[in-house]
Amino acid sequence: MKKNLLLLLLSIVNYQFLAAQQPALQPTNLVFNSVNPYNFILSFTPSTADGFLILKSSQPITDAPVDGTTYEKGQGLTSCKVMNNNAGTSFLVREVLERTKYYFKIFAYNGSGGSINYLSTNPLNDSIITPAADAGNYYQSIDSSSASFIADLHTLINSHTLQTYTPGYANLLMPYMYERDTVGGQEVVNCEYSGETTVYTPPFGFVATDYNREHVLCKSWMQTAAIYGASNLINYAEGSDYYNLLLSRSVPNVKRSNNPLGIVVNQSWSYGSSKYGTDNIGNNVFEPKADRKGDAARAMMYEMVCYDGLSGGWGLNELLSQANEQDQNILKLWNQQDPPDKFERTKNACINAVQHNRNPFIDHPAWAMCINFDSLIKTNLCGVLSGVEQIFPEASVRLFPNPVSQIFILEIEAVEFHEAEIAVFDMYGRKILQSKITEPKMAFDLSNAEEGNYLLYISVLGQTAFKKLTVIH
Repeated sequence: MKKNLLLLLLSIVNYQFLAAQQPALQPTNLVFNSVNPYNFILSFTPSTADGFLILKSSQPITDAPVDGTTYEKGQGLTSCKVMNNNAGTSFLVREVLERTKYYFKIFAYNGSGGSINYLSTNPLNDSIITPAADAGNYYQSIDSSSASFIADLHTLINSHTLQTYTPGYANLLMPYMYERDTVGGQEVVNCEYSGETTVYTPPFGFVATDYNREHVLCKSWMQTAAIYGASNLINYAEGSDYYNLLLSRSVPNVKRSNNPLGIVVNQSWSYGSSKYGTDNIGNNVFEPKADRKGDAARAMMYEMVCYDGLSGGWGLNELLSQANEQDQNILKLWNQQDPPDKFERTKNACINAVQHNRNPFIDHPAWAMCINFDSLIKTNLCGVLSGVEQIFPEASVRLFPNPVSQIFILEIEAVEFHEAEIAVFDMYGRKILQSKITEPKMAFDLSNAEEGNYLLYISVLGQTAFKKLTVIH
């Protein structure tokens, strides 16, 4: 009995000797600087401590550190992720998206390993909402109803800063839009075609990880491939344009090859969520994962409009190789089914920061209906500007498809969703539809409406917005 009591006393003495003293104070003065949709700088005033555990989440943080436990950068906890764990007091925060609220908690600690001792009460905490990846007045000179719409759009987006395919893409885009921290000092990326997850030890290397910068509009399709050779186009603007490049494992990239994108009816191959086979008319087609189909369609649309006239026309029936097998209706369908999400809009802002131009089909998805992409001529389906409309700082309204033949979808994106009301009026001021919006995304039926132009009214939290809506049958 005396021996056991002595051992217990010795263990208590050893713990008191080994355990570090708890810090007296938490850090103070949490500040966010250089805030944009894809990253920002976090800094704070340190207290007297050996280090600081920084937790980050898009939800309120409920976790608290446990003494004697060391947490790794990139480690996921119950309600958050460890952003950093050292003595630093200023960090670049990445792994963020536009219009999202991020919460932070910072705990001071002394010691390390099994002796680490956290001050777990009253941590430094704050939150921030990232700004919208909006275009501002970028499109102020564009009128989608104008006969010169395509030419005007080309002039606007073609004027941009050339960035290098190597090493620019890896340095300017990868760290902010694709790389994510995980434990063991490693990073994670995902293939945009297949969804496959890859863990690697930084720095990222395309050869080491077996990844490619996939040209959605294939290099061999480009008019200038006949002049410079497809493999050399990465040295030119049309071949290194970041809007036309998706991050992809080489396996699905090679399988896609120069084939058009399409809906696989007879499947002969798959990799992750991507597949290959023939479509309903027997063409060999490649089909990416569902939530990147719209991204791929808008990338291809951008590339055609941006470089039209460079050594010839850039419509699908004017380009080289298998471009004429690409069905523009598939691109337009995917543009509607998979509208721009927060990731794609954030990437639009990130690329804009380095290329100094934007992808108009991300900012205004409805503009895809304004263009016949077989020959890049204007259709008669355009009216006033449409797409995403911000109605107050934390929310925006998206309406698609527009024009609509039967069903249209209204989506409200906000940090916190609130019930809204809509009404649709014809050009004589007669109300043909009125409804409450009780969910962030709802569908409405206009199949009984006559063809023509209508005005959609929406009210959210006392803020109102009007959008032109065109019905076609």
